Parts: sequence; C-alpha cells; structure tokens
Amino acid sequence: MAAGLRRPAAAAPARVTMNRATRRGVAWSGIEAGCAGLLSIVSAFLVARLIGPEELGIGTAAVSVHVLLWVGVNALFGDALVQRAGVDDGVVSSALWASSGVGIAAAGVQAASGLALAAVLEDGRLLPMGLCLAAALPLVGAAGAVQGLLTRRRRYARLALRTLLGQAAGTMTGVLAALGGAGAWAPVLQQLVTSAAGACVLLLLGGFVPRLVWRGGDVMGLLRIGLPLTASTLVLHARYRLFALLVGGTAGALALGQMHVAFRLVDTVRDLSFTALWRLMLPRLAERQQDPAALLAAVDRLLRLSSIAMLPLCGAIALLLPSVVDLLLGSEWAASGSAAEPLVALMAVLVLSFPAGVALVAIGQAQYALYANLAAIGVMAVSVLAVQPETAQSAVLLWCGSQAVVLPYVLRCNARGLGVGPWRPMRAGVPVLVVTLVAVAVATLLPWVAGPPADSAQLAAVRLAVFAAALALGGGWLRRGRGRRPALATIGRSG
Repeated sequence: MAAGLRRPAAAAPARVTMNRATRRGVAWSGIEAGCAGLLSIVSAFLVARLIGPEELGIGTAAVSVHVLLWVGVNALFGDALVQRAGVDDGVVSSALWASSGVGIAAAGVQAASGLALAAVLEDGRLLPMGLCLAAALPLVGAAGAVQGLLTRRRRYARLALRTLLGQAAGTMTGVLAALGGAGAWAPVLQQLVTSAAGACVLLLLGGFVPRLVWRGGDVMGLLRIGLPLTASTLVLHARYRLFALLVGGTAGALALGQMHVAFRLVDTVRDLSFTALWRLMLPRLAERQQDPAALLAAVDRLLRLSSIAMLPLCGAIALLLPSVVDLLLGSEWAASGSAAEPLVALMAVLVLSFPAGVALVAIGQAQYALYANLAAIGVMAVSVLAVQPETAQSAVLLWCGSQAVVLPYVLRCNARGLGVGPWRPMRAGVPVLVVTLVAVAVATLLPWVAGPPADSAQLAAVRLAVFAAALALGGGWLRRGRGRRPALATIGRSG
C-alpha cells in the first residue's frame, strides 16, 4: 500500500460556512436528488400498478442489464477527469472519444443480452428490447466525459437539468406507455428515454465541442483512476444481487421480499444523497491533492457540513421507518421496518467516513475502495452460507456485519492517504453524531414514558416532534461550544 501523504501540520478548525457558489451548488444538487427520488418512486408505483408483476418482471430483466452497463459507461472517465490535476481540450476530447467507444462496445453487450434473456425467459420481446436499449449507450458514453467536465467546473445547474428534463421525460414516457397497454415495453421505453434524453441534455448544454484528437497516454492516465472506481461501483451493485440470491435460497421468498423492501427504503435515500455529496466534494478535494494540510482541513469542513445534514436525517429515518411501514404497507411488512434500522446505522457510519473516502480518490488512490468491496463480497457470501439466515432481520445483520469486518481496512486506507491516524478523519463529525444519538434516544423513550401512543401515526408524529426539539437544543449547545472541544479534540490523534 502506498504510504500516502506526509502527516500534515495541525490546522485551526475551519468555520462551518458556505460561500454563495457553494450554497448554489448544494441547492442544485439537492434539487436534483429530490426530483430523482420523487420521479423514481412515482414511476415505480404507477408503472407497476398499470402493467402487473409478470410484465414488469420481463421489462425489468432488460432494464437491469442496461442499468449496470449505464453505470460502467457513464462513470469510466467522468470522475477521472474531475480528479486529474490539469486538463485541456485535448484531454477531454480524447476521453470523450474513448468513452463513446466504450458505449458502442456496451451496446453490443446489451444487444447480446437480449438474445440470451429471450432464450432463458422464453419471451421473444427481450431481443428487440435489448436492441432498443443499446441505442442509448454510445450517447451515454459521450455524455459521461461531459459530465466530468461540468462537475470539474461545478456547473451543478446543468447537471441537475439532466435529471429534471431527462428523467422527467422518461417517467412521462413510461407512464403513457403503460396507460396505452405497452405492457413490459413501458419500463423499457422509460429507461431508453431517460438515458438518451439525459445524455443529450448534457451534450447540448455542456458547452464543449470535441476536437478530432486522440492522446493515448492521457486516456491511459485517466483509466488508472476510472477503471478501479468503475469496477468498485459495479462490484457494489453486484454484491447486493448476489446477497439477495443467497438469502432467497436460504430464507425463502417472504424473507427476501421483506429484506428487499428494507434495502429500498434506506438505499434510495443513501444513494441519492451520497451521489450529490460526491459531486460536491470531489472537485474541491482534487484541487487540494498536492497540499496535505489543506486537504485535511477541507475534509474536516466537508464532514462538518455533511454531518449536519445527513446524521439528523439518519436519526429521523430510524425513528419513523417502523411507523411509516406499518401505515403504508400494513402489519405484514413490519419486519421490513425493523430490518431497515441496522441499515440506517450503517449509513450513519458511512456518512462519517465518506469525505475521507472521496479524498482518497482525489489523491489518486482509487483502488482501495475496490479491494474493500471485493473483500466484503467474500465475507458476505461465506457468512450467509455458514449462518443461513431465516428472517429479513438476520439477513440484514449479516450484511451489516460483512461491512463492519472491512471497515477497519477502509478507515486505515483513508487515514494513511491523509497522513493521520485511523480515527482522525471522522473527528469533525463526532459532535453532531453525539447530539443525534441523544436526540434519537430521547425521542424513542419519551413517548412511552408519557404513555403508549394510540397508533402508528401518533407515535411517528410524537417521535418526530421530540426529535426536532432535542436536535434544536443540541444544536444550540454545539453553537455555543460549551465544553465540547477539550473532550473531542484528542479523538484520533494517536496512530
């Protein structure tokens, strides 16, 4: 493992403030994440209700291949362009042509998958579905490089328009197709329009005209970052699919369904918010990759800001999920609500380690995330086969346990990259974590001390009110800074 950067000199705590450009970027990223989540939920419920489970299953089979290919093609050069210390038109043009070529190759894979799925599922529609979805992937490849350029320039409004226009057009197409009796074609057409329209928005609004130039050395340099990052993302996606397959074989369909809902409840929020945070953090940290002290100070500042937003959100989700699941899905899905709670705790831990992980990519050490995800897959598979969970709760605990096993390695890699001890990169988030944990404990216990609530709706309302009040008190304590700095300042100094 690389030794990383030299240990930086201690820096004075940065004030948690944002300039106008940063506030605007946060606002646009929040709008994008919120709209993406809303459109995903609306389209999922409407299309599923209109076409039925069997037709949805056929369409989802084709779309699932496309989503994996989209992730790989879109990410291969985008983040590498953001991380690179210096870029010019020649570098971006070379990346765009290379990414377009990868998109063409992925289109071939998508078309071939249609042939294979048609044979396996015995539905001839899957072949034309695969050909249809393949048409968007070359555009996605070209747009991936433009996305990296826009992220590097912090043009978050233009990036958000991909979602606001592209995903909205796709959602409308899918719903209209379902209403028109398109059946399994509805989710396919929805995904096609979402991918193609989103790519076209980036290409048209990106403000970049590629040159007819090819620099093989620059492309290889970008791939040294892009390949491990993309592989890590694909492994992360594959990890849950393998986990679901193993759990379904040991616990049965009921537990698998309850577990899947638990993951969807938490992962939708986590994925959207972490994507927005990644896009905000990577350009800022990459600018400081040659200055260890400035990089560590930026990690601290970004962790303070992100923890203020994300940790209370984790607390609210943990408090409200059981009641919300009972109200919306019924008592037969209660196991999903309780199974989701360990996932929320895991999400909170990831919030604390997230800025340091982005910093590791910013200094060019992207391979360690891939190693961690590969190790987590191995631990997860062995634990499921050994324990053979029978309930959604036990399955989720095994998932979280596999992540906990590799967490020390992740923390150590992050810290070595920053030149500090393993706990130091998370220190800036500890005050908000303490306040959030206390607020969750108070909101959990106080309603029962006052008397058992009448129903789930009343329990959720009381918990949310108590949680908000406790957070307000804790936030005031943090702002005054009474007594917290001496106690917290030594965390992570050793090692």
